Amino acid sequence: MEELKQKVQDEFDNFSKGLKKVAKYFLANPEDFAMDSGVQVGQKINVSETTVIRFCHALGYSGFSALQKDIQTRLLNRKSTLVEYHSMKNKMDMDRDFSKKMMHKDAELILQTAEGLNEEEFNLAVERLSQSEKILVSGTRSSHAMAHWFSFALELIRGNVRMFRPDTDDIVLRIGEMNENSTFVAFSFHRYALETINMAREAKLRGAFVISFTDSEVAPIREYTDVLFTVQLPIKSTLDVSPAVFSLMNSLLGGVVVKNSDQFMKRTKAYENFHLHHFFGE
Repeated sequence: MEELKQKVQDEFDNFSKGLKKVAKYFLANPEDFAMDSGVQVGQKINVSETTVIRFCHALGYSGFSALQKDIQTRLLNRKSTLVEYHSMKNKMDMDRDFSKKMMHKDAELILQTAEGLNEEEFNLAVERLSQSEKILVSGTRSSHAMAHWFSFALELIRGNVRMFRPDTDDIVLRIGEMNENSTFVAFSFHRYALETINMAREAKLRGAFVISFTDSEVAPIREYTDVLFTVQLPIKSTLDVSPAVFSLMNSLLGGVVVKNSDQFMKRTKAYENFHLHHFFGE
């Protein structure tokens, strides 16, 4: 992405007044070029679609679609994660409140994520998680822990929640159970496992409502998602975004508890009346 930005900066002085306007907006908001149409970008900048297309031609692209595809590829394929994770941690002084610095960084990302939440979409997700007859959750590799915790906690709260387990579940049977009264929850972070994306697509085709957690507004899962929750960092590091994702999941679970208060109290009572001493120590 930085190479493309540098190219725009190098060519900037040769641009017309209109193209300079587009260039300035691109340098500040490249994600908009990845998500919006040429018409929408032009409306945001207050220039014509033709000017946006001329900007693409000036950079050597055949049109807006070609530039958009390139930007999406660059945004999604930014280098990950362990090397960057190690580099970021090395910048912190181990001898001076290392644990506090780490936790403050996590807190900053949680607050950033909270500030960026769309309240209407959050409430819609709570509504669907509360009212759906059946919920299927999927997440693999680095997303597995998030998906496992979310499905476990949501099952405690409301029931009829299942996590897809590729080692024991038949994918055709599980997706075949999805319908307009179902919700599919996808956890899709950098490297974007194709299995989760394809499951979201198939669930969507069967009328299911799809809620996705990811790290980019242009992640591949976006195309098949009704409500998209993004937790973003300048680098791709699922390890670093995890605390904010867990906080976001906890907020959604809290919303479901409030929405389904009576049902939750009944499940709590049944849980407490079980002979727990047969399974747990004092």
